[in-house]
Amino acid sequence: MKITIEEHPWKIFPKNTPIEKLIIGSFPPNKMVLVNGEKTMYLDGVEKVIDRNTIKFDFFYGSEQNIFWELFINSLNLNLDLTNIDELKKWLKKNKWGVTDIVLTTTRKKDSPSDSHLVPKKWNKEIIENIIVNNNLTNIYFTSSWVKNKFDRIITSKIHSKINKHLLISPSPSGLRRIPDEIIQKYPKNTGENNSEFRRRCYKSELNQF
Repeated sequence: MKITIEEHPWKIFPKNTPIEKLIIGSFPPNKMVLVNGEKTMYLDGVEKVIDRNTIKFDFFYGSEQNIFWELFINSLNLNLDLTNIDELKKWLKKNKWGVTDIVLTTTRKKDSPSDSHLVPKKWNKEIIENIIVNNNLTNIYFTSSWVKNKFDRIITSKIHSKINKHLLISPSPSGLRRIPDEIIQKYPKNTGENNSEFRRRCYKSELNQF
């Protein structure tokens, strides 16, 4: 069996609509990219069968373990119901928020959704640069330091030098275990504040900087 190559299912949302604020993630978990029951093989040689039962919805950050949209909605004090993902999509389009990922196609070192286990085959350079060049972007939000580091390396710097950049704590469970020093230095932790509370506070501060 050949090593599985995964292709991004959405690439960018919304399409052909003005974007002022852009969220950039890494790449969806394999269970959101592949078909339920599909056999897959990773670079470690292990074969798996895809189980999509832990998906909340087919959209960016739609796995059960990823709480990005919960953090987003809470931070902006929105009245949105995530059981109706179309409601969120309409709000994003109306308020000129875009969502994309830094990777378009990838293999994986092993059966893991972690950024560190991605082995990208194609970067999302063209789509992201087109968004930046053809829209009046004011803010870019990175969902992890891994994403920010890849963006800084891949995307032509002169086209985004005047856009405000925001590093967020990963909305996955691993985000609570590895908080970037850059964020801790910017937002010193309060006495008795746990990592979950700290992440919520950081999201609220960063997402309200328009």
